[in-house]
Formats: sequence, C-alpha cells, structure tokens
Amino acid sequence: MANNLLSINDLSKKEILELIEFANNFFNDEGSFRRESLFPDKTIANVFCEPSTRTKSSFAIAAKNLGCSVIDFNIENSSVQKGESIYETIDALNLMGVDLCVLRHPESIIRELAETLPEMVFVNAGEGSISHPTQALLDLKTIIDHKDKLDDLNIVIIGDLDHSRVTSSFVEGISNFDIGSLTFCGHPEMCTKYRDPKIGRYEADMATALQDADVVMTLRIQYERFEKELNLDLETYKSEYQLSSEKLENAKGDAIIMHPGPVNYIEITEAVYDSENSVIRQQIANGVAIRMAVLSRFLGS
Repeated sequence: MANNLLSINDLSKKEILELIEFANNFFNDEGSFRRESLFPDKTIANVFCEPSTRTKSSFAIAAKNLGCSVIDFNIENSSVQKGESIYETIDALNLMGVDLCVLRHPESIIRELAETLPEMVFVNAGEGSISHPTQALLDLKTIIDHKDKLDDLNIVIIGDLDHSRVTSSFVEGISNFDIGSLTFCGHPEMCTKYRDPKIGRYEADMATALQDADVVMTLRIQYERFEKELNLDLETYKSEYQLSSEKLENAKGDAIIMHPGPVNYIEITEAVYDSENSVIRQQIANGVAIRMAVLSRFLGS
C-alpha cells in the first residue's frame, strides 16, 4: 500500500476490499463504534480549507476513537490569512511533530505537497472537483452492506456531475468491479464531462436512467449555481430531476438510495430520504468506520 491516500487509484481492488472489511471491525455488536487506543503517540491535523461537517467531524471522531491527538486546524484563524502558503503551513505542522495530515483543499495540490513533504502522511479529504477517496470507500462499503457485492449491479448517479468529486472517486473505485451497468443522469448543462464517459453511459431522461436500478446515488445541487451560472428554473429542474417516490418506481423495489450530504431536498424529496430504500444515514456512520480503517492503515504503515 502507498504511504498516502491521495486518490482511489492509489488502491488496488484487493486493498479497497481489505479496507472495507477492516472497517467492519470498528463497529461493536450494538452497532456503535469501538474505541481502542491503538495510536496514543500519534498526532493528526485536520486541515480543511473548505467548509465541511460530515467529513471533518468523522475524521476527528475516527482519530479520537483510535487514541490519537487531533489538531483541528481552522483556516480562518490561521497564518494563511496573513499570506502564508499552504505548503509553509503544513511544513510547520510537520516540524511540530504532526504524523498525518487530513487535507481538504479547493485546488489540486495534495500530490505535490506529498512529494515535497515525504515524511508527512497525507489523506485526501476532498480535492477540488477531482477526488474524494474516503467518500468513495464509504459508498462502496454501504453498497456491499446492503447488496453483499459490487459486481452485477445497475448503478445510477444523478445530479451536478461536473462539480462532483464524489462521482470522480466513485467511478475510479467501481471501475475495479464487474458492474452490470453505470448510468450518469442529470441536466445536460451539469453533465458536460459525462455525456461521453469512459465507462458507463449518459441518459438525460430520469425515468429511463432509473429503469432496473439497484443503486441510486443522488448528488447535492448548489443553489448558488442556479442563479449565477446555469440560468435554470429551480421548479422546472425539480420536476425533471428531483428523485420522488413516483420516479423511484422505475427502479427495482429494493433499490438503495444514497447521498453524500448535505441534503437540501432539491435532489430528493423528504419522503424518499425517509423511505425504507434510503441508506443515507448509514453512509454517515460508515464514514467514521472507514476513516478509522484508513487512519489505522496509514498510521501503521
């Protein structure tokens, strides 16, 4: 296994499955998380240069469950505001004895940082619209939890695909498996990068895309982009692309509904979120277990 987790492509199919299996060990019989002080001598810095609730909190909880010390690095109150580069900031943390840096950044800089600071371990917690490897791992784990496999499934991803690092990493991960089908769906203006995909197919019509789906992954739509960039009417968009109970009838009866969060009920209705098909709340719990597995593996390597 590589020294850092920068991208899902850094992991082999075997390593992906091993991490998912390893994550299962961090749940106890009651379904809550085991707390084992495996790394009391390790310090982790959570460096988030973009807003985050789920990812940032779950990395912090995962690290504390493993006995690590956690530095919650707040970019607003840091020397970055005085003009310090992110490289200088992380180098300073490195010199202070931080063992592993969990980094989210709006630009593609994590690989360059890892090469420049080889003594620091890096875990990518979201990079621009390119990559979010631990989200892909928790998504794959959630599918296996419910479907017992990743092969032979019909998977549909719906939403703002062009700006989705979740989609990029999920596609990297799932391409290791013999899936039945992979369908990208969404407003054509939001799916320009996926109209002629390397794997899978694009389908603009949601009812057609959902036909016989086993897994339906919905993605957050950013309100702000409707007014500024897309010139789309929100109600028209919802009538065509919001996942409702009615539209869901096109999928298989036991299809699972996923969403990386936060949910703002443009992408899905509250009824679908609350339905028996929804596994969105389980994804959040799986995030802690997967991140415990990732931190354990990379701190121990």
